[in-house]
Amino acid sequence: MQFYLPIFAFLVFYLIFTNFLLKKFNFSLDKEATDENHKSLLRQDNSTPLSGTFYFLPIILLLFYNLDLQIIVCCSLLFLLGLFADLKILTSYKLRLCFQFLLISSLFLVSEDIKIDTRILFINDLMNYDLTRILICTFFFMVLINGFNLIDGTNCLCSLNFLIISFFLYLLIKNSNTSFIYGELKIFILILASSIFLIFNFFGKNFLGDGAAYGLSFLFGYLLLKISMMNNNISPYFIANLLWYPAFENLFSIMRRNFSKSNNYLPDNNHLHQMIFKFFKKKKIFKKNFILSSVVGISINSILFLNYFIGFNYFNNSKIQIMLSIHNLHYACDERCLAAPSSKLVFAGNTISNDRTL
Repeated sequence: MQFYLPIFAFLVFYLIFTNFLLKKFNFSLDKEATDENHKSLLRQDNSTPLSGTFYFLPIILLLFYNLDLQIIVCCSLLFLLGLFADLKILTSYKLRLCFQFLLISSLFLVSEDIKIDTRILFINDLMNYDLTRILICTFFFMVLINGFNLIDGTNCLCSLNFLIISFFLYLLIKNSNTSFIYGELKIFILILASSIFLIFNFFGKNFLGDGAAYGLSFLFGYLLLKISMMNNNISPYFIANLLWYPAFENLFSIMRRNFSKSNNYLPDNNHLHQMIFKFFKKKKIFKKNFILSSVVGISINSILFLNYFIGFNYFNNSKIQIMLSIHNLHYACDERCLAAPSSKLVFAGNTISNDRTL
């Protein structure tokens, strides 16, 4: 315990100092954010610093310096790619997707040992061919990193989800009898860093930003994939269940926008967490948006945590994991129907976005 106290104190000081500098240089959420903007629920004021990249990237580089060089380079570049988006240097969503594809596909081109085991024979056979392996793995990671960026639209949703995933990653290392080279200690320090960030995020005092959403989701995706590859007792479907929510939100948003004939590349406020926010906003439970935003984020993660906990107790049983996956999809669709009772509201983006009650 005495070993962790100085680390905890340093991380608190480091985050406070980072937030101070970013506020001083006015690196904060969009001042022009409106109800149409997916970041509008996050603000307590116009000076909420985008501190995720500046806080987490140095920590990741210090903790995981022993990762393969290509993993470190790809992760760092994804952090920077998102940072350029936060800085409004790279505003084109299409260009951002192109850079993501080039970075991630290049990684799998040089890392021939990284494969996704689906335990479905014909798909695993496809993984033996470089082209299909690269395309499938690239698709998986692009869905993942953009999904986490999409759910980073309310306080505590993305940041708490990262914390929960790191917690279960820690438990997997301890319980899977795997000699994991990245170590329990490093994951525990990452849990500490995420916990401190989450506390500030709850009060609307900081924000992950695109950079941290891209970089952290890639890192967690890689670490979970790696530990699954190193231990056949860990079902790949448990890994999928840990990461299902951002992936679902991303893919569902694409289908919703295609259904409503809206632009796939422009942000909107029609995601699950935003519809739940609107639903409770009408109940007038909380006066301040940023508090309600945090409550929504914690509520969704509480249900996700219960699902993860059940899955963890059967992490080696693929049949149970598949049943949980089916339940997850059913639950997410039910939540959308509760938040927007009309099916028209669920799918027609224009109908929801015209509601200016936020």
